[in-house]
Amino acid sequence: MKDYKTLSIRVYGIVQGVGFRPTVSRHADKNHIRGSVCNKGPYVEIWAQGSESELEGFLYNLEHNPPKRSSILKIDVHKEEESEKFQDFEIIESEHVQGEIFVSPDIAICPECKRELFDKNNRRYLHPFINCTCCGPRLTILDSMPYDRVRTSMGEFPMCPECEYEYTHAETRRYDAQPVCCNECGPEVYLIGRGERAGLQLLIQDK
Repeated sequence: MKDYKTLSIRVYGIVQGVGFRPTVSRHADKNHIRGSVCNKGPYVEIWAQGSESELEGFLYNLEHNPPKRSSILKIDVHKEEESEKFQDFEIIESEHVQGEIFVSPDIAICPECKRELFDKNNRRYLHPFINCTCCGPRLTILDSMPYDRVRTSMGEFPMCPECEYEYTHAETRRYDAQPVCCNECGPEVYLIGRGERAGLQLLIQDK
């Protein structure tokens, strides 16, 4: 392994429910950074390991290319003299610490999801709960902090294989998107007193 440095980084602000961790992961891959990102509640904690130029590029992307819906109030960066050698970069399990927590409100549908919603060839065609890392429910589904699927009302709905792939792969728009679901999994729309329990598409067609 070539000469490297290790930084511990804390990012404060609206970093809950805005796709911050998957964005950090993508910036790390782009700049060949090894380490981890963890949601601590009041802040996101990042361990970043790489050459000086790689770390400079990573920090630039972190500051200038954050998620669309985030709002960074402060970034604290510390050089660590001793640290384990990371082999890759990963999103690790959240931990809760004391402090003020800023949570994003629910976010209106984004242009990308809107295109999918009305695309008859898309598997989320007319899906009433369509969302991604840039839009969808946030505060209204939250049970406790930090913001992870298991601590939201979506924790009761297992993901189908297709949604789970999107949730776990960085190349997708729904990487680590906590409310991810589709017409095959997740909540359903239904009318009281009627037997249909399906997506919006069936109800519109029946009407």
